[in-house]
Amino acid sequence: MSEFVQPEIAAALEVARRNAKREGSRHTIVAGERQHRVIELTKDGFVIEADGRPPLRGYVDLCLGEDRISRRLVVCAWAEDGLVGYEFKRSSPDKEKTPADYVEAGHAGLLAAPRP
Repeated sequence: MSEFVQPEIAAALEVARRNAKREGSRHTIVAGERQHRVIELTKDGFVIEADGRPPLRGYVDLCLGEDRISRRLVVCAWAEDGLVGYEFKRSSPDKEKTPADYVEAGHAGLLAAPRP
């Protein structure tokens, strides 16, 4: 019995493996109008499929399903075999409310009632 796999079968197995990884992941990367399904996610970065468009650069949103998990600064680390790997350079957790750059209206302080 031969231990070698025909090239056509090896290519079909590789495509099936990638499809299984892509379908198994619920994580997505959102950069402006672009959305990419994450094939592999590690603590240092992620891998997506190459789609012929320029690589992602700058801040992207990491989402789990419809919920945004965090905003991350990414750079392209490598590209080969139809996959592109990115590294995280900075990460900030998602907050329910964005920080305000102004003072919200409200009570500045409470004064005690005058005593009789």
